[in-house]
Amino acid sequence: MIILDKQYVSRELKEYLTESRVPVLRNEAALAAAPEGTFHLVSDEEADALLAQGERIYTTCENSLSWVLRHSPDKGLQKGIALCKDKAAFRRMLAKIYPDFLFREVAAEELTDIDFHELKTPFILKPSVGFFSVGVYTIFNEEDWKRALDDIRRHSCDWKKEYDESVVANTRFLLEQYIGGEEYAVDFYYDGEGRAVIVNIFHHEFASADDVSDRLYCSGASIIREHLQPFTDFFNRMNEEMGARNLPIHLELRVENGRIIPIEANPLRFAGWCLTDLSLHAYGFRTYDYFLNDIRPDWDSLLKGKEDNIYSFIVLNPPASLKPGDVFNYDRLCASFGKVLEMRPIDYHTGPVFGFLFTETESQNREELDHILRSDLTEYLN
Repeated sequence: MIILDKQYVSRELKEYLTESRVPVLRNEAALAAAPEGTFHLVSDEEADALLAQGERIYTTCENSLSWVLRHSPDKGLQKGIALCKDKAAFRRMLAKIYPDFLFREVAAEELTDIDFHELKTPFILKPSVGFFSVGVYTIFNEEDWKRALDDIRRHSCDWKKEYDESVVANTRFLLEQYIGGEEYAVDFYYDGEGRAVIVNIFHHEFASADDVSDRLYCSGASIIREHLQPFTDFFNRMNEEMGARNLPIHLELRVENGRIIPIEANPLRFAGWCLTDLSLHAYGFRTYDYFLNDIRPDWDSLLKGKEDNIYSFIVLNPPASLKPGDVFNYDRLCASFGKVLEMRPIDYHTGPVFGFLFTETESQNREELDHILRSDLTEYLN
């Protein structure tokens, strides 16, 4: 079963739901996504019956977590969701694997009482519950700390309006040691036996050491082949503590000198805003279909002939200087790439971004990716 959210439903997902007849929870988002009769809609009562029978459940956005926690009879699933969403609880669980990792949870109102000079820099400040880099700050010095506290004061109300309380709760914050190394985002699920099945790996690239944006994520044969086995082994070790079954997760982590350290785990979904559809463009399969039907990717076959290609999704976050009358030129943006797989415009007057771009880049032409990573996008404004 799939639960849609009003935030975004992709054309690819709509096509899948129409053709597969996978049960879709009847809610406002499902009714808005397609005319009545297009999807196999089920009521709350019908969904309850499916869940009682062991139906797997996937959501497009964590705004639906509160519904799942109210309706699912699976205590193990509820535990997995709770551990993933509460970053402090997640850190406490991982302490059994990494007892030397430093972190501290504080109430929002206590942030201003902290003596900065007692803190060890660099470190990360973020809400204990969060999504989409909302409220995440890299702190290198006291000026960074002051700017972060000021930003939290100014924007906390906006975050609550944009996302459900189960997704962003800025009443408590987590201070944790800065994790070095290369960052990756992984779409995977735990099967009915609790074994990890990876359905995509993205290299999250940054423009600088203090960049925490979601601008560029890249996948490809070399990335998957290098990390598939060590990530799978680590997720299996992690599940010795979690005990999760039939749970899809989008997990962010860093790798430094071969050491894998998770940043955060997002349960019941893969890459948000339907960006997990990159697997369809790149490798020809839908990640959510593989999860719902318990299919393991045959990576040797899927990656054949794709050794020189980089598959990316690019998050087009607006510049701070954006004015109400500015118009984003999507055609100009697309013309700067060798092969556009899909351009997904978003109403940036009401949403947080201009849109999302899927691209295929030959490895020798990756300068186009380097450019977009560092661009503030003002060059694409009219």
